[in-house]
Amino acid sequence: MNVRKFGIFLIGFLIAFLTSGQCLYAQTSSPFDPPEEKLGVYVVNSGSGLDTGCTFRGRGPLVINLHVPAVVNESQIDSQGNLKDASALVNKGVIGAQAVIRFPVYDIDSEANMSPPYSPEVDRISFNGTFKKVLSGLNNRWTDDSIVIPIEEVKFGADNEIRVDIDTANSAELWCMAVDWVSIEFDVAAPYVLAHGINAASDTWDGIIGTMDENGVLYNRFSVTSNGRSAGNARQLEQHIEDFLDTVKAKKVNIIAHSKGGLDSQELQARAPSFKILSLSTLSTPHLGSVAADLSIIQKTEADEKINAGNDPNGFAKTYIDTWTWGKGPQLPGLRDLTVARATEAINLKLRGNISPTFSMGADADLNGDNDLTSGESAGLFPGVAHYGAERAWRVLRDFSSAPILSIRTVPGRFWGTRTVLTYESIVSSSPRANDIVVTTESANPSYCTPLGNTMHNHSTIKNPANMERILQRTIPLR
Repeated sequence: MNVRKFGIFLIGFLIAFLTSGQCLYAQTSSPFDPPEEKLGVYVVNSGSGLDTGCTFRGRGPLVINLHVPAVVNESQIDSQGNLKDASALVNKGVIGAQAVIRFPVYDIDSEANMSPPYSPEVDRISFNGTFKKVLSGLNNRWTDDSIVIPIEEVKFGADNEIRVDIDTANSAELWCMAVDWVSIEFDVAAPYVLAHGINAASDTWDGIIGTMDENGVLYNRFSVTSNGRSAGNARQLEQHIEDFLDTVKAKKVNIIAHSKGGLDSQELQARAPSFKILSLSTLSTPHLGSVAADLSIIQKTEADEKINAGNDPNGFAKTYIDTWTWGKGPQLPGLRDLTVARATEAINLKLRGNISPTFSMGADADLNGDNDLTSGESAGLFPGVAHYGAERAWRVLRDFSSAPILSIRTVPGRFWGTRTVLTYESIVSSSPRANDIVVTTESANPSYCTPLGNTMHNHSTIKNPANMERILQRTIPLR
């Protein structure tokens, strides 16, 4: 042990003594700053094996544990933390094939000119028990070093061990070294959030989460107020998503939304959240409103006496209003966000069409194209005994573009008290409109969306594995 090394050892010993035990604060003793943590980038900058001063073999090996959160679907991770089928996830674009482990190291005398029986410094680094390479560097200098490893060797939702065996080529302790911090970096798809529609909760996605699991993406789903306004639901979504993304240090998210969930998500964007909405994919979202909502509000507003529509040659609008649906479907106040008038207002206020890209899909419930609706075509959305309601809703959407309320006034009742008189106008569409019993394909695919194609389903069955697969194929590659 030469004098220089002994002096370095004493300094290192003091540093190690002062920083021993549980390190409360991250340290950076090298001239290299660690990267900022984010999705796919994780750092350990304090704790065992780090900032030990120049350490000889007798105080080694240096063992550093780096935790990597479960950034892919947990169904794809085995009990040891390794990916069950890494190549499949790589092929889908869910995760990159390799990871880079970076670590500044100090005083690696790998090129020292030594006379036998002494050898230059040979420090061996291993990752999770697998030897990777011999370190190289310069005397009394920091070196920003790294290794590349297959993604198969990374443990997710667990600690990964980085081990440095010091001065392995000499029988006597001749060389010392130190490690400042360790980071890991790899590509991975952004997490997903599933946003439900009106009069629903997170369990609306039960039938398709298997597709999310099979694709290996990380996702979560949350319940917000079932019949709440979009403004309030957006606040709830914001907090849920922030908490979810924090678990993996993510700052981006993909949202897949059904029906009103797409409207809630766009109001969330208008709140300028701390995270970026990387993409929005909507399934039968009434971006341009739904005449079914217009008429439902008329029905719920005029509870005393129904009146005839001014422009309703076939009586479909009146029949829809007269149908008893109290408590059976979407309710106020959230129902107001689905109206045609609110759609126009929200677009003007930049509360819609504000996420790029927005992918969209609509549906046509007339599965056999016979210009009629059978109970089989409404199954899954309306129970068989209520098929009459589905058929009338489908016809109203087919034939009418909107039904604005013109006035609401209170007049003396027929026998006592007062009653409400409501007037409205049913505006007939210029041509029959394909719809899923709740939303027309036109409303589901406004000009600000990238349409992924309409399917032959109703408003509920549009949530199916095939459609989810189409969305994932477009959004997994986004970074």
